[in-house]
Amino acid sequence: MKKNGLYVLIGALIISQFILLLKINRLESQTEYTKSQMNNLSDEIRNDMNAIYSNVDDMLNKKESLIEISTTEVGSVNSDNLTVPITFTLTPKEVSANTTVSLDFNGELFSMDKMGTSFTTTVDRSIFSDALPIIVIDENGVKKTMDAEQIGIHDIKNKIFPNMFPRLLGQASYSGDTYSRSGNLSMEIKESNEYIKFTKIRLVIKVDEDIISEEIIPNDVFNSDYEISKKIPLGEGEVSTMIVIATDSIGLEHHYTIDTWIGGSNRQREPWFEDEHIYSPDGKLLWQPEYQKHY
Repeated sequence: MKKNGLYVLIGALIISQFILLLKINRLESQTEYTKSQMNNLSDEIRNDMNAIYSNVDDMLNKKESLIEISTTEVGSVNSDNLTVPITFTLTPKEVSANTTVSLDFNGELFSMDKMGTSFTTTVDRSIFSDALPIIVIDENGVKKTMDAEQIGIHDIKNKIFPNMFPRLLGQASYSGDTYSRSGNLSMEIKESNEYIKFTKIRLVIKVDEDIISEEIIPNDVFNSDYEISKKIPLGEGEVSTMIVIATDSIGLEHHYTIDTWIGGSNRQREPWFEDEHIYSPDGKLLWQPEYQKHY
């Protein structure tokens, strides 16, 4: 009888432990669910607060602005002088018969033509500049000014040209005055909203300033992997450079360095893949990254 009672007690303890474990697991699940709900709620509140702050900023900026409505329209590039016409159209919040509006580009004023309550003008700008004029509103000799952040273009080049993001991934080695480079070249291209496109892409290999190899990359692999396997004679101190050159529809060349190696070294010089340089068809440098202009 005592043994039977002991077995019953042990069985009851096992059952109670099992029930306790189930309750603990259920409690842990509920706790994790509650944490997840709280995190989600916190994220929602944070997003809502960011949206509120953004809307308040927009409302304050609009309230402080002298302009009710504004637009910009970019025309076709003049390939001879590398300028582009930009048409600015705006409607001031307050307009009378005596209201005149001008755009101030670094001290040069461009009068805007009045059309009802709106004003418009077209200004030619270099494709390598910005288009951020000061708006000058004249009301019977009383002038009010504001910058054109809301209608200006910070970087015309980035607006009119496609962007390329080339990457060369693979293996590199140097032995016996020979540089070996293999891998896959990918070229992600982000098309612009304008008409300019890349029409031809080449892979050029240089040793110092001498071109030793050049090949056209087929159009059907512009956005896919292009296999590279090269063995380049490279003496001590000589520099091997691989460059992707994309020619656009107005004839300009966009150069991207994808690989650099110095003869005699045992490691690659990692390139800045987004280091775009733009050249004219006759080889004149037209544009380079801003930070390089100080060197």
